[in-house]
Amino acid sequence: MRIVKKMASAATIAVFLLCCYFIVSSGSQADCDVYAATGSSFTVRLKHVLKDSDSLRWFKNENLIFHRRSKKVIIGKNDDVDSTGSLKLTQLTKNNTGRYAPQIHRADGTSAGDLPSVRLCVLDRVQKPNVTMTCTDKGHVNFTCSVGQNEKITWFMDDEALEEKEKTLTREIKDVLKARFSCNVSNSVSSEISLPVQQNCYATLQKPHVTVNCTGDSEVTFTCAVSQKDNYVEFKWFNKENKQQESGETLTKKTKDVVNTRFFCNVSNPISYHISDPAVQNCFKPSFPTELLGISIWVFIGGGAGLLILVIVTATVCCVRARRKRRI
Repeated sequence: MRIVKKMASAATIAVFLLCCYFIVSSGSQADCDVYAATGSSFTVRLKHVLKDSDSLRWFKNENLIFHRRSKKVIIGKNDDVDSTGSLKLTQLTKNNTGRYAPQIHRADGTSAGDLPSVRLCVLDRVQKPNVTMTCTDKGHVNFTCSVGQNEKITWFMDDEALEEKEKTLTREIKDVLKARFSCNVSNSVSSEISLPVQQNCYATLQKPHVTVNCTGDSEVTFTCAVSQKDNYVEFKWFNKENKQQESGETLTKKTKDVVNTRFFCNVSNPISYHISDPAVQNCFKPSFPTELLGISIWVFIGGGAGLLILVIVTATVCCVRARRKRRI
């Protein structure tokens, strides 16, 4: 029983070592000496001076793909090699990936020895990438580069290379308000760069307008309306003396306290700002006007009272003088 267990254990170890051997072997085969793009041509150089009497063979991996003996082609075509015996590969596809090795025998049958082989890898050219932009709710913006497998990424900000090599690049919006971002993707046979992209989390604001909403005769609410409403817009309110009142999209006041007060709203973000036209409450209109021609009615009342006093004083003086003249 113990012998059977030992044999089973030994067999398991043997299988494990065999698997490791195949993994290592396949990994070493993946190392490429040269790269070429699909659709292109490549010549595997024969590093040997070929004689007319020599027998030339070319192998792809373990398969014989060309054989010529004393200028007579046995396998393949004459155009498969050039005048030096180098192997010509045209209109490459990924099926052309493999190790190419030459073999030469002299007329007497002796071998020319081991000649250098080349492992060729055929890759597709990279596609032109695109950069997409996403605004986060924490004041950051993400730039994402479309990239295929096994392609390298290089990020550029205003045409200067960055250290980041990942698919997504994150920045604080306030730090890159006008910056242009692009990504370059590359492999061993080609490279392409995207069109530049700017953040649009902060948009240029348009002029706002103020709407008025009455709550009976007691309160009035002013609302600042803006077309580009996002998380980054700030609202501030000012009265006609340009004194700041409150912040926020709406402003609520007691109607009797702001009968004729004009209010403005200011909208801003890090790249632009605008001020609205003035707005006045229309909820309550006193029977006795408080302004005339844009001037407080109390100015006219005060002026009229002063004029009346002046008339009374003048009339009194005139009367006194007239009585004195009569006495004389």
